[in-house]
Amino acid sequence: MSAVCLVHLVWAPLGAEPVRRFVRSYTEHPPGLGHRLLVVLNGFDDGEVPREVTAALDAVEHETLRPQQPVQDLAAYRLAAERAAWAERMCFVNSHSEPLADGWLAKLDAQLSRPRVGIVGATGSHESQFSSAARPFRPWRSRFYPPFPNPHVRTNGFMLRRSDMLALEWSIGRSKSSAHRLESGKAGITRQLLARGLQPLVVDRDGRGHAPEAWAVSRTYRSGEQEGLLIADNRTRHYAAAPPRERAWLASLAWGPAADGRDRR
Repeated sequence: MSAVCLVHLVWAPLGAEPVRRFVRSYTEHPPGLGHRLLVVLNGFDDGEVPREVTAALDAVEHETLRPQQPVQDLAAYRLAAERAAWAERMCFVNSHSEPLADGWLAKLDAQLSRPRVGIVGATGSHESQFSSAARPFRPWRSRFYPPFPNPHVRTNGFMLRRSDMLALEWSIGRSKSSAHRLESGKAGITRQLLARGLQPLVVDRDGRGHAPEAWAVSRTYRSGEQEGLLIADNRTRHYAAAPPRERAWLASLAWGPAADGRDRR
């Protein structure tokens, strides 16, 4: 029995195309590591899951979990971790995720196995919801977010040990802002793990692990042409398609005013 649970979130309002994209990339790029795939069918309420969604999922072996009501992504991940009592390690990929390289799951797992590593992800950012906010909103956001730089692993595609995950404070409401706080706030996932002496790493397409100080030049998230990106999502696709001026602005949010979307080594 595999000790790795791979969780993929299917969000009902997005329809079947993101499911097809994930299944296509999942089959074209073998994960390279034994695992069980758990698909969370989120937001379908009591209705039937559309045939086009189930048809796409029929192409891969999987189990399903269906929350009783729509929940935020990170809340769905917590439900999945509670369900997968057999797992030692949990990898989560959201509805927009698209693996880009063979062995992508094995590459994440190898870096998570390094001493004192607590979480690995395909992308990370230094963005601060406090520093990037308009001045009228900063007093409120200062309660929840640290100023820039605020290193955190993005939750579009990440992996951690199940025991570490269940030991974290995982409070999340139904609002998107509560999800943002858990991802990148003062009491967010990365900061809780850092407080326990566990380090975050970003893993690139070649399987190399990058510490937070190297994320801006890792060519993964809003860096260069993102040549090192292991798992794409809607944000990385947005950056890839953006004109130069918008790219520079997006890079500055992630890496500070000196960033311009190019490799600064």
